[in-house]
Amino acid sequence: MRIKQYLLLAMMAVSLLNGQYLLAQNNFEDNGFDDQGINESSNFNPHKNDSTKKNKEIPKGIYAWTVDRKFGDIRKVDVDTMPHLYPQSTLAMGKQMQFNTLGNNYTARQNRIFIDRKEKQQFAFTEVYDMVLRQPEDFHFTNTLSPITNLSYDNCGDKTNGEDHLDARFAVNAGKRIGMGMDLDYAYARGYLQNQSISHFGATFYTSYMGDKYQLHALYSTHHQKATENGGITNDNYITHPELTEQSYSANEIPVILQQNWNRNDHQHLFLTHRYSVGFYQQVPMTEEEKTAKQFALASAKENMKDSIDALADTMVVDSTMLFMKREFKPVTSFIHTAEVASHDRSYQVYASPKGYYANKYYDTFEKTYSADSILDVTKYFSLKNTFAIALMEGFNKYAMAGLKLFASHELRRAEMPMTITDSCAYTGKISEHSISVGGQLQRTQGHTLHYDLLAETWIAGEDIGQLKIDGKVDLNFPLLGDTVRLIAKGYVHRLNPTLYERKLHTKHFWWDNSLDKEMRTRIEGNFTYEKTKTTLRVAVEEIQNYTYYGMSYTRADNANTLLTASVRQHGGNLNILTAQLDQKFQLGPLHWDNVLTYQSSSNQDVLPLPTLNAFSNLYIQFMVAGVLRVELGGAATWFSKYDAPDFCPAINQFAVQENSQSRVELGNFPFVDVYANMHLKHARFFLLMQNATASSFGRNYFLTPHYAQNESVIHFGVSWNFFN
Repeated sequence: MRIKQYLLLAMMAVSLLNGQYLLAQNNFEDNGFDDQGINESSNFNPHKNDSTKKNKEIPKGIYAWTVDRKFGDIRKVDVDTMPHLYPQSTLAMGKQMQFNTLGNNYTARQNRIFIDRKEKQQFAFTEVYDMVLRQPEDFHFTNTLSPITNLSYDNCGDKTNGEDHLDARFAVNAGKRIGMGMDLDYAYARGYLQNQSISHFGATFYTSYMGDKYQLHALYSTHHQKATENGGITNDNYITHPELTEQSYSANEIPVILQQNWNRNDHQHLFLTHRYSVGFYQQVPMTEEEKTAKQFALASAKENMKDSIDALADTMVVDSTMLFMKREFKPVTSFIHTAEVASHDRSYQVYASPKGYYANKYYDTFEKTYSADSILDVTKYFSLKNTFAIALMEGFNKYAMAGLKLFASHELRRAEMPMTITDSCAYTGKISEHSISVGGQLQRTQGHTLHYDLLAETWIAGEDIGQLKIDGKVDLNFPLLGDTVRLIAKGYVHRLNPTLYERKLHTKHFWWDNSLDKEMRTRIEGNFTYEKTKTTLRVAVEEIQNYTYYGMSYTRADNANTLLTASVRQHGGNLNILTAQLDQKFQLGPLHWDNVLTYQSSSNQDVLPLPTLNAFSNLYIQFMVAGVLRVELGGAATWFSKYDAPDFCPAINQFAVQENSQSRVELGNFPFVDVYANMHLKHARFFLLMQNATASSFGRNYFLTPHYAQNESVIHFGVSWNFFN
């Protein structure tokens, strides 16, 4: 009798473990990974009497999340495994074709939608590469059932002018609590015009530990970027009106402004956030999904019991209340530490500049390294930031309706650049800055109807003393006509010191030590979403005082640019921006039509030029082949109204407002169209895309940045494949 009891207890333990495994598997499948097991009939042993020779089903599934950059709070995200807009995601113009670029892929870019532009970084020279650089709050940490590898590759063109992009990602778990992985990314575009090749290489390694009381997330990345700068073409008529030029040129023969100019960036980042929580354990009811998984596991185990144990199990009375309870840790208070370390090396290297190209020259050589007609602008930047917080957790009892955090931060910034000039030779000096801030957060994330998040931070010492940031967000969900309406209101008040390089930059041809006032920004934004009609309406109003931006000016004549100047400007008055955006999707059977229409109004187009209208449209048919191959065939297009689009200054690697009215160029009122075939089969997605399909059909005015022509019609191919080990 005792032996039977032991066997029954062992059976119950195994079934509970199976239930936990099945529950985890169900959760992971929600993220889009197919659960395709190995067919047992493929075993070469026809009698199946040798257990060591049987193929075992590899569990497939992944759970992914991001963490808050300041506190390390976890936010679940869906793994991007579906093919929709996958072709557009490989292009610098973005998924909704909303970015201005320099023509070649992976080059510098800027969002035409002002409210979607990211907050400025202290190190300004890599901001324009946000296509390939992800911030810590955007990175996906993982927990996997089995090791997962994703290989993605896309290319176009040939060895002379083409593009190649290879991305390899690997994720694995060491037990249930430790997840780790890496991401190796290489992007190289040679370019269809002269002197516009660009390459990015990045390696990222991450790990996480998810214990009940202690949690940790660590992220290390290293990147190298090398961009050849051509300054744009010498005469736009080579593209827009080739019949007006004396000679016909192919794309790689069109004359460009600059020769032998390079922007180089090498940088490393370390991000660490961890916390220790105190609290208590309690028994809580399982969710319906957990109950279903456990019932299935128990039923499966019961079918495998022998007759004697089965008979004994049938006589047992199980308390269903206790059977479907689980032990869960409830944190009450958390002690949080977050650290960030960044190191940047940036150089602008030029062997020879066109005569008269720059208006000013502040020294001849940099530490006597190069000749007087060459350029080696070098700057190094280092930052270290620590944040300490105490959090009273939301939901540890029925009266804790919101979470509360109090925190303090310290940041050290150090920059190296030319500081002194002796006998027309520049020598390096260092700048160090410290800042201390304190603040708090009130947050409610649980429940279905109402959520809110209020964060306030003020700087009490150091270079940024007097800064203030107040961010708020509220969302309300309520039923309407058989569906849920989601209303989101958010806004902020930011009083920020201009960044270090906006206040101080010393190079051979650009030298400023600006005394700038703090920039004051106030924004109110509302979002209305109704899933039943697939409608999202977004309205935002923003007022900016002391708007800080880059401006540049040059003289353009005789197929050359001369007297180039660029600097940081500050608009002393008020600047008002109104944005209204409608995202509307239509569907009729297999036919889909997705549209995003954006209206923008800037009260001063000379300071902040924006297109009044920006439209994106994606028309496609979606169908299945043989029940396994998902196909999307269609075309995506963007169009925006004419405006004085920002120019690009390679020497400071920034988009800048055109300030010379005589050389100012107006861009827009031209459609950019991509035609594609997009497919998804089990664990693979792949596509064919023709970029700029109508480039030669609408006046050939395909410019997004003054004098930087986009590529002509070109075919892209891409594939992304998941492997389960």
